[in-house]
Amino acid sequence: MCQDPPDMVGQRLAEVGMQLRAECHQSLGYWDYLFFIAIGFVIFSAGTVSAWVMGVLMVLYERYSKRKSEELDSDDEQEQGGAGLGGIQGNGDLRKPGMQTQVLALAIHILD
Repeated sequence: MCQDPPDMVGQRLAEVGMQLRAECHQSLGYWDYLFFIAIGFVIFSAGTVSAWVMGVLMVLYERYSKRKSEELDSDDEQEQGGAGLGGIQGNGDLRKPGMQTQVLALAIHILD
């Protein structure tokens, strides 16, 4: 039996269940939905910015490691360049200045 509110005294709970639920349960208001939208936008923006920053860092690291490996390769080629025919190694990339010099040295050596 219902004891409170006064207009429902004496009624069975099964009869007034939906009315009590509507009056007693809190529902979300306009500001609550606005807050959820704002928080969602902030989370989405943070994820987008962090993904962009990670992409930029990956590209910068890729360039750095490529430049480092090219410097090491050119150092190796310079060290091996004075060793005669044994120093001519590589993948045949004629765009590299060191490789062009080595091919010229090999051609002169063969023609002599």
